[in-house]
Amino acid sequence: MERILVALDPGKTSIWTAVHGLNLARRINARVHILMVSKGSGAEGVKKQLFSDLKEEVEGLIEEARAEGISVDLYVAYGAYDEEVVKFIKDNRISLLVLGAPLPSKGVSSTKFFDVAEKIRRRVECRIEIVNEKGIKITKKRSG
Repeated sequence: MERILVALDPGKTSIWTAVHGLNLARRINARVHILMVSKGSGAEGVKKQLFSDLKEEVEGLIEEARAEGISVDLYVAYGAYDEEVVKFIKDNRISLLVLGAPLPSKGVSSTKFFDVAEKIRRRVECRIEIVNEKGIKITKKRSG
């Protein structure tokens, strides 16, 4: 069974990275691990809110995915993004890494993103997919 890692960097990547990973898992019957990485346990203010908001969105996606029979788990790590991603890949025998391209609206340099992606690529043996955000909004399902 394929093992997909969706690596999220709150404030830099969008929820679409997770949506892509879950859709792919549905098509190929894979297990999904979603890893949210924060640069330290003491993140304050806006960064903490971004992390919390993204985590809430991801938890909603996970709930829907599990209802559809997709095997998915959420993990949170604190430290350098590339180090935590590489460690997770090696520790969990990941076969595909899904990374989200930086959001232009978040002020993240694409050069810096690709430098980090290249650092990861040199240290792991799995395939890597880079996802770009789509221009549509996610709507939450209404119960009842």
